Amino acid sequence: MAASSGEWYHESDPTFEVTAMFLIGILIVVAILGEIIHRLNPWKKPEPAYEDLVAQIKQTDWYQELSRDQACRYVLDNDPHVQAYYASTYEAKRLLTQEGFQLGLIDYVKQEAAKHADKPR
Repeated sequence: MAASSGEWYHESDPTFEVTAMFLIGILIVVAILGEIIHRLNPWKKPEPAYEDLVAQIKQTDWYQELSRDQACRYVLDNDPHVQAYYASTYEAKRLLTQEGFQLGLIDYVKQEAAKHADKPR
């Protein structure tokens, strides 16, 4: 007797359902254990403190060069857009490592400093 085209296991055989549920259970347990190990990874380096990153930014050559100019220093200290460039740990690390991000901040500070220098007081 040939089985119908869509029937590839015997309908009254409960071992298929048990095996499938067992495999699904194993996959769920492995996924949960993987997530726990990922979150509690003891080899992961801890994130540096935000204050340390800001201190490192302020010690960089380009920041020191900008802060020598009075108008640029005013923009660096008071402009909220400059603060947004390193508002979190992620942005601060990006500002330390990515030259394009640094150049964007430098250009912005110089433009704003030129605007403030042109205004009469």
